[in-house]
Amino acid sequence: MFERRDVWELSEENPWHPIIEWYARAVTAMQGRDGMALPPDDFVPSDPTSWRYLAEIHGTSIPRRRWPQGATWRECQHNSWFFLPWHRIYLHYFEQVVRHTIADLGGPGDWALPYWDYSDSERENVRRLPPAFREQRMPSGDPNPLFVSERATDINQGGALDPQLVRTDLAMAETSFRGPGVDGISGFGGPVTGWNHSAGETVGVLEAVPHGGVHVGVGGSQPPGWMSLFETAARDPIFWLHHANIDRLWEAWRALGDNRANPTRARWLNMWYKVGGGAYAVTLTVREVLDTTQPPLTYHYSNISLPAPVRDALTARLETEARLAQEKPMPEDIFPEMVGDSEDRVPLTDRPTGVEVAVEAPTGPALRERAEGAQPREVYLKVENVRGKEYTAPSYLVHVNLPPEADPATNEDHLVGQVSMFGVREASGSDEEHSESGSTFSFKITSVVQRLREKGDWNERRLHVTFTPVGAGAEQGGDVSVGRVSLFYA
Repeated sequence: MFERRDVWELSEENPWHPIIEWYARAVTAMQGRDGMALPPDDFVPSDPTSWRYLAEIHGTSIPRRRWPQGATWRECQHNSWFFLPWHRIYLHYFEQVVRHTIADLGGPGDWALPYWDYSDSERENVRRLPPAFREQRMPSGDPNPLFVSERATDINQGGALDPQLVRTDLAMAETSFRGPGVDGISGFGGPVTGWNHSAGETVGVLEAVPHGGVHVGVGGSQPPGWMSLFETAARDPIFWLHHANIDRLWEAWRALGDNRANPTRARWLNMWYKVGGGAYAVTLTVREVLDTTQPPLTYHYSNISLPAPVRDALTARLETEARLAQEKPMPEDIFPEMVGDSEDRVPLTDRPTGVEVAVEAPTGPALRERAEGAQPREVYLKVENVRGKEYTAPSYLVHVNLPPEADPATNEDHLVGQVSMFGVREASGSDEEHSESGSTFSFKITSVVQRLREKGDWNERRLHVTFTPVGAGAEQGGDVSVGRVSLFYA
């Protein structure tokens, strides 16, 4: 059984702990298989175990006509309930290549990929890149392949990610993996889709934050570094530790119980993906990778418990969710009805911006599904058609009915989620996989609405939504905007 360990715990023992140093040595060897450490963007790697070949699987700018025969590139699943299992298969392939490379170099045969747990506010340094990823030289004096200049400058200099970008309580509060599966409304793991490389669907809650927030927080907004873009993210060695943590959070979510469970539909369980090439290529179904401790995966995480501050932040949300679930049990499939939407595009700038939504009484499914005069069983907010090419901030907090002059950073009672910029640039382009539709985000806000009703802060006829930038650069321009904000009852 392989054990994936916390990279910051390793770093506190030794910044160049053997697990980290062997990773760096393997990266150097894998980059050498390309013939050069940093080949140009249009270089076409052919060795399935080379660093660039593995990165192109996630995303690539190389035209399909130039791909090597049999390459499965530009395959990453995003905005989909396949987001988590696809990346698990991808990590498995990568880990095998690194492990065999380390063994060939004379290293340990039981090496396993560490994870970067950046969400524990009780540990001062964890929101910073581990030291070995910030040093330009290895202890031997050789160039350090874990350091890449294509990151936000502050991050490479030891700066910390904004706490809002790494929070996990919003995702952990979700009790449904997939959401209702209609009207582009998501859950913890993403909406029901077919094969979906990036755009055209709703971003899952975990995929938005911390996943997307960390990507753009590390890569930077202007200019975007490798981690900020689908086509280059996997070139950064920290990408793999970040995704190991996202994979770990999937296990942590399931361990919370209270009906948190993976989907059981055959169309999810039986979906298969081929990842990689050569001797280490894998072809696996989702069903085969749900238990990490069993073959073909055979790994576990050293710790899947949530830090005390995260558990504390979850408490109020979970208590309200549990009470509402007991009072209003939900069927497996529900049909949300839109009861209000905004009229104009909303710019996402370096300052908070807001929009008003007029709310009407339901007349369709939401009316038929509940007793006369009763409150809706579920309330959803959608932020649609988020589009633009130049980011002002990595992410935006989304609040409902935020009081005037209130500090968004501390007003948790009105917070419903975040809009992450990771993937927005790609979803705003027009090519063989995108149609300029932008990204969509959905939030189940039932518990927030319930608490606001109890405080007298909920207006049944009018909703105000505020977008507040997280980690915005000083006087940064940008062109991102929201196409529509809509409210749904079920």
